[in-house]
Amino acid sequence: MKNGTDDLILDYCNNITNLGGGLDPEVLAYWYKRVEDKAKEVCSKELGEKIVFTQNRILWMKFEIKLSKRAVPLVLETIRDFMPLMPYATALYFEKVYQLILDEFNRDYV
Repeated sequence: MKNGTDDLILDYCNNITNLGGGLDPEVLAYWYKRVEDKAKEVCSKELGEKIVFTQNRILWMKFEIKLSKRAVPLVLETIRDFMPLMPYATALYFEKVYQLILDEFNRDYV
């Protein structure tokens, strides 16, 4: 017989288990591809060619980001648009990616 405490503990355990799934390399690659495709869709073809995300084939959690400075605002906006749709852990990961891109962009202008 289950009681309210058992349900609460089970729910808590399921939430913790699901957190790790958001950091799976396949999940990250999926969202990187979505961001890349959407950013390319909203800009010119010439600028779209300068938006490239590449997953490292040895270190699956490592991605290389190559962006034209003109493409940075589009990519940042796209990341922001997709974050509410991402699993929690993935959204936290992309929050950090967003901040790193923004810091690098701002570093060049200061």
